[in-house]
Amino acid sequence: MDFAEEQRNEVEALESIYLDDIEVTESDPWSFTIYVESDCQDDNPKYEACSARFRFTLTSCYPDTPPEMQITALDNLSDKDITIIMKLMKEQADENSGMAMIFALLSAAKDKMNDIAENNLMQKDDEIQKLTRLAEERDKAVRSGTPVTVSNFLSWKAEFDREQLLSKKRSKMDDGSSTKLTGRQLFENDSSLKNSDASFIQDGDVRIDESLFEDLDDLDIEDD
Repeated sequence: MDFAEEQRNEVEALESIYLDDIEVTESDPWSFTIYVESDCQDDNPKYEACSARFRFTLTSCYPDTPPEMQITALDNLSDKDITIIMKLMKEQADENSGMAMIFALLSAAKDKMNDIAENNLMQKDDEIQKLTRLAEERDKAVRSGTPVTVSNFLSWKAEFDREQLLSKKRSKMDDGSSTKLTGRQLFENDSSLKNSDASFIQDGDVRIDESLFEDLDDLDIEDD
């Protein structure tokens, strides 16, 4: 096989296919870059195409040996995406050994880039839906709450003060439950004790012994 002729013929074919997207930098050995972009979706403004510029350098025994490959520029592709694409292209190079393969390698890379772009779009849609759902739930929570007005605040404040007052009264009663009351406190708090003496007098059960006061005149009591 005349490797030089095979390589020249393939490069010419690639130039007719990729036109302005191919740039030949050297001819001995052949070295060139080709720009590849995933399919566009003009009707979907959220779609973002993936793109990359691939550099190929043909070995002296190409196509019996695979070309040297690298990516020199990219857009909307992660490091993980690049690793996947390069692995796929190396697998395709092994499968196409002995044949002109650059177009096959780039076709496999473009198919994978289409998949990546679609997956990126799905992830973006999922993120938008998630954010929309969170915003709707937040708005719903705000609308379902009771708005604070001067009227309902004053009503709440009055109820709060009433409960606080009742709580203080209960607290005082609890504190005094373990304290023994004096006779005076019992008398003042229990109306039955106040009326007991009067009931005795009214019933005629009280007798006064006047003899107890007969000797009072003999006592030496000074006036103040």
